[in-house]
Amino acid sequence: MKTFLTAILLLLTCSFYAHTQVFDDIYGDTRSRVETEKSSKTQAQEQRKEHEKQLQMLNDSVAHQRAKNALNNGHWVLMANRITIGRTAYTIPGLQDNANFVFQQGNKGMVQVALNGISPGLNGLGGITLEGGVSGIKCSTDGKGNIYYDYHISSTEINAHIFITVYAGGSEAQAVVDSTFDSGQLTLYGRLVPYMQSRH
Repeated sequence: MKTFLTAILLLLTCSFYAHTQVFDDIYGDTRSRVETEKSSKTQAQEQRKEHEKQLQMLNDSVAHQRAKNALNNGHWVLMANRITIGRTAYTIPGLQDNANFVFQQGNKGMVQVALNGISPGLNGLGGITLEGGVSGIKCSTDGKGNIYYDYHISSTEINAHIFITVYAGGSEAQAVVDSTFDSGQLTLYGRLVPYMQSRH
């Protein structure tokens, strides 16, 4: 009888351990698979972020080269979405860049400012328009890759000095406009692009 009970107990013990091993094999593999999938997903996300970063850097580099070529060709537009008036820190954001701009086409240049809510302005758009011949162009690049471009616009009515900075690594730029029209200063911020690429 004792031998029979011992055999039963031994059989149950073996069965328990076998069941435990099967359970561990099944769910252990599942846990391992889940961890592997999470690791693969994380790696895929990191690779995608790195790819997007590299693509953005490439796009910025192309945009910077296009801006440089446009300045050298004398056919460009700085489309402004933000303007600082005078020599203060008063900045007006959210402007329409197809109405606020600085551009050059060969020996002709223009600066236009159209501020929403100011009516009618000197140009009927809530701002001013300065237009005239371009002269005295100077262009240089520093060691960081920033491009500096300055020139004069002059006509029988106005004479303005314009100093452009295109920042390294992209087409982001600013234009400081000193005008004898009212002895004032404007700074326009936006992107400098080839004239044919703009909406003007």
